[in-house]
Amino acid sequence: MWTPLPEEAAYYSTPAPSDTQSVISQLLVPLTGPGEDATFGRAALPRAPDELKIRAEYASRDGRISIDGDKGKEFVSYQVWEPKAGAPLKGSDLLFIHGINDFGGKFACHARLFLDAGYRVIVPDLPSHGRSTGIHVYLPDLDVLADAVYGVLGDVIKHDSTAADPGQKRKIFVAGQSLGGFVAAQTCLKYGIPKGTGLVGEAEISGGLFLCPMLAISKETRPHWTVELVARGIASFAGPLPLAAANKGKNSEDPTVEEQFNLDPQTYRKCYGKLRVGTGLAILKSLTELNSMLPTLKIPFSLHHGTGDLVTSYHGSEKLFSEASSTDKKIHLYDNYYHIRGPNILTTEVFSL
Repeated sequence: MWTPLPEEAAYYSTPAPSDTQSVISQLLVPLTGPGEDATFGRAALPRAPDELKIRAEYASRDGRISIDGDKGKEFVSYQVWEPKAGAPLKGSDLLFIHGINDFGGKFACHARLFLDAGYRVIVPDLPSHGRSTGIHVYLPDLDVLADAVYGVLGDVIKHDSTAADPGQKRKIFVAGQSLGGFVAAQTCLKYGIPKGTGLVGEAEISGGLFLCPMLAISKETRPHWTVELVARGIASFAGPLPLAAANKGKNSEDPTVEEQFNLDPQTYRKCYGKLRVGTGLAILKSLTELNSMLPTLKIPFSLHHGTGDLVTSYHGSEKLFSEASSTDKKIHLYDNYYHIRGPNILTTEVFSL
C-alpha cells in the first residue's frame, strides 16, 4: 500500500473536485454552462509536492492560451520550467504531454534531469485536464488537442520575442505518453514540416518522441462491443457520463503506481476513473482518422512501446513506424514492459538528440 510522506500528506488528503461533483450536474453542463469556474475547481487545487520542488529550485512561468477565439472562457494552462544558469546551453525545448486522467505538473518528478542537461521544459494541461477548462476528462472532440499544444508553443515563442535578448531560434521536441503520445503524434502530423520551411515566428517542431502512444487500444482495455453500442445510443444526451473501466488497473505491474494516482487530487478518479461516454467515442473516431494520416508524417521521430502493454497496443506503434514517410525514424520495443515505463526511456532518448 502506497502512503505519502508525512510532509506530503496534506496534499494527498485534498478532495478531488470531480469526486465532489454529482454526475447529474455534469450531465447538465452542456445545457447550463460551466458556471463561474470553467475548470470545475481544479485551478484552485494546491500544486503537487514534486511541482512545488521544481518551481522552488528552477525559474518557472505559468501561461494560458484561449481555445475559444476571443471569448476567453475556455483556455489551456501550461508551465515553463527554465534550466539554471551554468547548465549546458542546449537551446532546445522539451514539451511533454501527459496521459489521460492526468496533468502536466506530474512530469515534475522527471524534469530535473532534463533541466540540468540544459533543456527548457514545457508542460501543458490538456483541455479538460489539470488547470485547463472543461469537465474533467470530458473530450467529445480530440481534434482540439493538437491545436492546443501548438497554441502553447506559439505562446511560448511570442513570450520569448518580448525578452530583452530573445536569443536564437530554439529546437522543439514534442513528447508524450499514452494519450499524450497520441497527441504528440497528432501534433507532429498536423504541424510538423520539414526543417527550414516554416514561416518566421511559427513554432518549428524538430522531432517527436512517442511513448506507448495511444495509436491502437489493447484488447484487454477496449470495452465490450455492447458497451460501445450503449455509448453510441446515449451519447447525444449523456456524453459526460462515466461508463467504461478502460485502463483502470492495467497501467503497471506495480500496484503502488495506481494507488498514488488515486490519491492525487489533480487526477481524474470520478466513479473509479471510468471513461466518459463522449471521450471514449471521440477516441475511437480520432484513432481511425489519425491512422489514415500516418504516411504524411515527415519529421524525425522515435517510438517506444512495451510488448506487455495492456492499455495501448504496440501494434499501433509498429504501424506508424512502417507507414510514416520520415527518413529519420526509430522504434524500440521492450519485451513484456507494461504501460507505465515511459519517462525513464524518454531520458535516454532525449539525451541522445
